[in-house]
Amino acid sequence: MADLQTFRQETRDWLEENCPPSMRFPITNSDDSCWGGRNWIFKSEEQKQWMERMAARGWTAPDWPAEYGGGGLNKAETKILKEEMARINARSPLDSFGIWMIGPALLKFGSEALKQQHLPPIIRGEIRWCQGYSEPGAGSDLGRPAGQGRR
Repeated sequence: MADLQTFRQETRDWLEENCPPSMRFPITNSDDSCWGGRNWIFKSEEQKQWMERMAARGWTAPDWPAEYGGGGLNKAETKILKEEMARINARSPLDSFGIWMIGPALLKFGSEALKQQHLPPIIRGEIRWCQGYSEPGAGSDLGRPAGQGRR
């Protein structure tokens, strides 16, 4: 228990020192989110600093293994980080399908080479992923054999 209390205090102190004032309010517009990627243009220098500082600690993906650039935090520590961010209204430094969807799939099913190649750039916001869906019979032609369009 003392270790978690120490972690909470250290996390609180780090957030107070490193979270820029303009990053301490909830995102009300998706345009305010940082999605990352090669062509991402930060809305402000503070948004860039916040993402870079959190990524340097691995806290854009706090519960991912440290060997891939994640925070290496356990569930209790991850919960504390989220609570302390909420306490100061700190926004998410990086909103990314890579963190939400692709990364967890790679962590579970990916080869070591794929994990080493893709997870660190996802955590640092250097690459942006998306997921496409096919809906055969529901408007998407992706699921139809070639030459069979909508009727």
